[in-house]
Amino acid sequence: MQSFALYFLAFHLLSTVVEWERFFKVNADNAMKIRFLILLFSIALGYLVSLFFIGIYDMSRAIFNGTL
Repeated sequence: MQSFALYFLAFHLLSTVVEWERFFKVNADNAMKIRFLILLFSIALGYLVSLFFIGIYDMSRAIFNGTL
């Protein structure tokens, strides 16, 4: 469930914060392709952030259990 929230957060941030006009010529023909590219970037970014938090959680649990 955590990764879906991070996917949505990454998609929202990439859609609103990044000015895609600086990198691509956005027009009516390629707007859907750029949205799909943003979706793929947000899935990758959300996955990486999710792995990071899961790693932090596992490491802290191992430290508190004394197995690290």
